[in-house]
Amino acid sequence: MEPVRMALVGLGARSGGHEAAIEACQGVELVAVCDVDVERARQAGETWGVPWGTDYRSLLDAPDVEAVDIVTNVETHLPIARDALAAGKHVLVEKPLGDDPAAARELVEMAEGSGRVAIVCFQLRFHPLYAALHEGAQAVDPVQIHFSRQRGMMKAQFLNPSPFGGVMDFCAHDFDQVAWLMGREPVAVTASILRDTFTRETGASDGISALIDFGDGRAATVVSSIGAAAIGAKVDVVGSRGNLALGRGRELSGRTFLPFESEGDARPLDLAVASDVNPDVALLAAFAAAVREGAPSQAATLRDGLGSLLVTLAALRSAEEGRRVELAEL
Repeated sequence: MEPVRMALVGLGARSGGHEAAIEACQGVELVAVCDVDVERARQAGETWGVPWGTDYRSLLDAPDVEAVDIVTNVETHLPIARDALAAGKHVLVEKPLGDDPAAARELVEMAEGSGRVAIVCFQLRFHPLYAALHEGAQAVDPVQIHFSRQRGMMKAQFLNPSPFGGVMDFCAHDFDQVAWLMGREPVAVTASILRDTFTRETGASDGISALIDFGDGRAATVVSSIGAAAIGAKVDVVGSRGNLALGRGRELSGRTFLPFESEGDARPLDLAVASDVNPDVALLAAFAAAVREGAPSQAATLRDGLGSLLVTLAALRSAEEGRRVELAEL
């Protein structure tokens, strides 16, 4: 398969991880880089041996650029992705999808009618444990999910009161995960958010407890903070046809039973966890296969990215106003 020729737009702290994944993925080739900071652009171009520039629009006119990897500040995600799709480029965009729900909805509609591949960087879907958890969830028909990923202190660049700073940056993945496991889009959120509990005078969200309503009685709780790294992750999936659990020690177990027979005979789920999988590289490989072969994958679409964005904003509004917030309000 011929590698997809990709330009990297945005050369801040996260760009190094993207470049390393591109370098390791046989299905993608880095052909250009861009950043508004001329020195940063020059240094990256010279280091990685590719042409560089300061205006992403010049890349959209380049015939050798097939795809754009957007790793810029969140407020520029939507306009760059829109321009790239309009120019006929495939799009890979960092989470969150954007900062404007209305513009994000328009972009989703545009992407779905474009004939181009457009994916959000929720690489946790390609982590072996969470990929196996998702496979098991499809067998049990989830009705309740408890999803808790506790972490430690974040880097200073994330410790700010913006809607996408603090633990909300981390939980964007978790919001996507519970929707992916549930197999449907959320409809409302009720949340409590902590600030300045583990940090001093940053105003950053540093803890969250959120109830995400999926309708029809199905719901998920997402609990996270930046003050409990020693606790790690714990996921429980209660289904009408079985149960799954990801334990603190990263052990994964599950069982299935017949509907209405939860106390009857149960069969253990065979949950194979792949080894030696780099989620970042696996995401890029799936992107390349979708571009070249139209291959389906578990990668998050822009619609999935919109769902995570809406849950983030609804959680923030719920915590501020002390009420249940429907996503349709946003």
